[in-house]
This record gives sequence, C-alpha cells and structure tokens, in this order.
Amino acid sequence: MDPIEWFVRLCGEVGNYTKRITGVSIVDAYSGPAELAPERQPDNSEPEYLFHSLESLMDLIQDDSEFSLRRDYINGEIKSLMNVVKWLSGESIAYPELVKGLFQIEIKRFSESEIKKHISILEDVISSFPGETTREKVLNFSKDGEIKGDELRSLLENDLQKKSIEVGQLFKDKVYSVLGQSVTDNGVDYEAVTDKPWSGYNWYQGGFKSLNEFNVDRSFSRDSLLSVIYHEYEHHVSNLWREQRYIDTQNLELSIVPLHTGRCVISEGTADTAKDFLGVSENNPRMKVVSALYVIRRMTSINAAIMLNHEGNTIQDALDYMVHTGIQTEKTAKGSIDFIGATQADGTPNIWAPYVFTYYIGRTDFVKPTFAKAVEKNALKEFYRTLYLNPYSGSSVTWEKAFEWL
Repeated sequence: MDPIEWFVRLCGEVGNYTKRITGVSIVDAYSGPAELAPERQPDNSEPEYLFHSLESLMDLIQDDSEFSLRRDYINGEIKSLMNVVKWLSGESIAYPELVKGLFQIEIKRFSESEIKKHISILEDVISSFPGETTREKVLNFSKDGEIKGDELRSLLENDLQKKSIEVGQLFKDKVYSVLGQSVTDNGVDYEAVTDKPWSGYNWYQGGFKSLNEFNVDRSFSRDSLLSVIYHEYEHHVSNLWREQRYIDTQNLELSIVPLHTGRCVISEGTADTAKDFLGVSENNPRMKVVSALYVIRRMTSINAAIMLNHEGNTIQDALDYMVHTGIQTEKTAKGSIDFIGATQADGTPNIWAPYVFTYYIGRTDFVKPTFAKAVEKNALKEFYRTLYLNPYSGSSVTWEKAFEWL
C-alpha cells in the first residue's frame, strides 16, 4: 500500500479507536476519496496494532518522502498519533510528557507574579467601568450585554450568519488582498448545541464550507462572542486553503485533519491571532478589557490544568483558583473544568485534557512573534503565502523551518 494512503487509513482507524474510548474521534475533518473516509476504516483495531502500524509507517515515510518539510510534517503527525494511542490504551504517561508527545511543546506554569502583572494591566483598562473592586468590575463587565439560552440561540442562528459574511469579507480585504490570491468560500453555518466541554467549535465540512457550533450551556457577552467568531472563522479559512492545496496537489495527507498533533498548536495559534491579521482595533475600551482578560484566562486555565493533571490538586482546588485568580464566576470556571479535567462525568478519559496549551502557546510562542516580524520587515505577503499556501508550515514541528526565510 502507498505509505500516504496508509497514513490516511490509519488516521481513520485511530479516530475510530479514540471515539470508542472517549466518544470523540481524533479526526476533525476529511475531504478525500470516499474509500479512504474514516467511517470506512476498521472500528475495532487494538491499540498495539495501531501503535506498531504507525511505527512501521514512519520508517516508510522517512524512506520515501523527498520533500523534507512534508516528510517532517507527516512524521510529526504520526508521532503524535502514536502518543494518542499509548495514552488512551491506559499506559501511564506523566502529563508534561503527554503534552510534549502530542503537541511537541513544553508545558509552562505561569508564576503568580506574571499573572499579577497582567492583572495590573486589567486594572488599568477596566478602571473606568462600574464596580468597587477589580473583581466586581469584571463581573459587571461580563454581565453587561450577557446573552445566554434562547436569546443566544436566536443570535447564533440569525445575526451571526450576517456577521460571518462580514468577517469573511474582512479576510478578503485584509489577508487575501495582501496574499494576492483568493480561495473558494461557500460560507459558514451557525448552530446552537448543548452538553459540550467547549464554548465554540468549527467543524469543517469539506466542499469549502464549515459548520460553527456554539454551546448555549455557556453564557457569552457580545464582546467575547465577537472574539470567538474571529477565532472560529480563521479555522474555516485555514481549512479552505488546505482543501484547495489538496485539490491542486492530490497529496492525500492534506485531505484529513487529525487532532492532538503539532498541527493544532499552529491552528489554534493562528485562530487566536485572527484579530491581528484583520487589523481589528484594540482602541475600543471594551476590547481592551477583553484582551486583558484573554491573557489572564488563558494563563490561569493552563495553570489549573497542571494543578489537576500533574500536581494532584482536587477539582475544588482548581475551581477556587480559576474563580479567584482567573476572576471567573463559579459557573464559567466549572465549564472550564469540563474541558481540562482528566476524566469525563462517566469516568472515561477526557480527550481534551491536554489541549489547553495549544491556544496561548500557539499564539505567543509561534504565530504572533512571526507575524510581528513579518510586519516589521514588510513581508506580510510572504508570511501569508507560507502560512496558507504551504500547509506543511502549519505544525509546531515544522514552523521554525518553514519560516527560516524570515
């Protein structure tokens, strides 16, 4: 069997395995030939078989792939999938090693002094808002314009369709115009869902179309919801270019999008940098507060994940930490715990437990500094061409090599 075809088939098999264990497939999207689709692959493969098959495949990729960035990208994906299988088979893996094995990044616990520095920034930008204390100001800010339940559902399924078109046009005006190339975009549909560990999710459907789901169990403010829209739409844009590249090259590995690999670090990093790409103004006082809260919430979520999965703290410890240091309500903190906790309510492994690192580290250690350097050197066209026209750049494994020119 052709090694790249085997890779696609194994992604499907691993996805079926993770779905059997956790309820979630590791395959996030697929747009390739019908016969290689994940649902057509075996759904009863044992972890030992999957691990050794991936190990054997890596030797073939090293021997056969002549394009080093492509080879490194694929091998990085394979290594991550091997670690997914080891983890979910019940093998004992320390949390730092798990995160590194999946995403090829080191975990980082943020010091209280570093968090206090960002709380000081928050105190400055929120000083004119109503409330006696910083916490009271934040809670008042969050309640101002809060939407939830039926109102949120109605907004998602009506107004956000229009907003999605506006954001799509922003990408054309601010990114595609610089890049000098366009891609087919058949739009994004919005749906309200419940009983999910995340607040929003982009499901790429193939055919240059996406479905964005928002969890109406969570409450949103109009300010934070707008940030989520930019984030999820950038996921859509990245997948548009990936599908176009697959069509142009027929490189089968581009037809499948696995989760929990080095790709996710860049995917979440670019999505969290979408506002920067689009030149969205931070001068609005409310947006300054949103940006300050973003940093604090990302940092404290990472620390809480380490507390729960590595340092042996209780769920109550993590909740208290996110409420007090992360300046969250108990309800929003509980929602965060659903995402970062080691297990789900039924006791099965929570596949999202190691994922929290991808957002902030992807943005601050990879995408944002590279983007800033491209702006400084007047090299945005080359930056966007590397990011969107070369999908093999989009991994923590290959990012540095792909941007050596900068």
